[in-house]
Amino acid sequence: MRELKESNLGYDVVLDTYSNVPMRWVNAAYVHSPAALLLDFHRAHRRLSLHERLYYGLVGREARKLASRHSAVMTNSAWTAERVKRAYGSQRVYVVHPPVNVEELSTLGGNRGRMVLTVSGIYPEKNVLAIADVAKLVPEAEFYLVGATSPVSGPILRELKRRSEGLRNFHLETDVPRSRLLELMSQASVYLDPPVAEAAASGLVPVVYRDGGDWTDIASRIGQGLGYGSVEEAARTVRSLLNDAERLKVLSARAREVAKGFSYERFKIRLNEVINSLSKDLVVR
Repeated sequence: MRELKESNLGYDVVLDTYSNVPMRWVNAAYVHSPAALLLDFHRAHRRLSLHERLYYGLVGREARKLASRHSAVMTNSAWTAERVKRAYGSQRVYVVHPPVNVEELSTLGGNRGRMVLTVSGIYPEKNVLAIADVAKLVPEAEFYLVGATSPVSGPILRELKRRSEGLRNFHLETDVPRSRLLELMSQASVYLDPPVAEAAASGLVPVVYRDGGDWTDIASRIGQGLGYGSVEEAARTVRSLLNDAERLKVLSARAREVAKGFSYERFKIRLNEVINSLSKDLVVR
């Protein structure tokens, strides 16, 4: 019978998908955002209070103390993989893209118009305020921001309302059913960052901030001209796409092709590859 170390309680393989830290008593951790870099992450998206800086700094310090550079790590993108190596010095890092329902989304189509869609949680770290700013610069397109809310969403909703005052081409819909989301995805032509894999699978052409997994692993593979670094550049990119139907058609087909690598079947194959690679850590008894 093959068993792992006694600390693994007799299980053959122990995977941690919650802590974002490669603990020494697990075989592999699935890391979406390294806990050791929480301070950097939140500081990049908003101004932090003193107690927030202290809290995230403490979390980062403790995460580094608990982490083992020898535990295997799975990440959701190549971009995250590099951050994991920097945060923990991890020696074995595997990119395992989260799956999306490619089969369902690939059937979406219809009369796509001059519509730009964003699907995102309405949370402080998501930087969705920029969507209203882009909409102001591209009045000829309709912008839809669709996302879930939580108790922390209040200030963001109020600021979105302030920034979009007088904008007839900006539409905010919160906590919508999936049927409404699919309807919008079948009508829009351009997807403005964040979550990109589902959008690409439905044939939307993603316009993405040039920093993060959505850029390195998805959008940059569809087209190098789909990245932006400022609100103004995002607006120019969106306008150029909507004014070039042929380019939009080509990129839409390319988006669907790239998205095939994010199917549930591909996820299962990749996860099985990683688990098999962990077999060398097992002790035969």
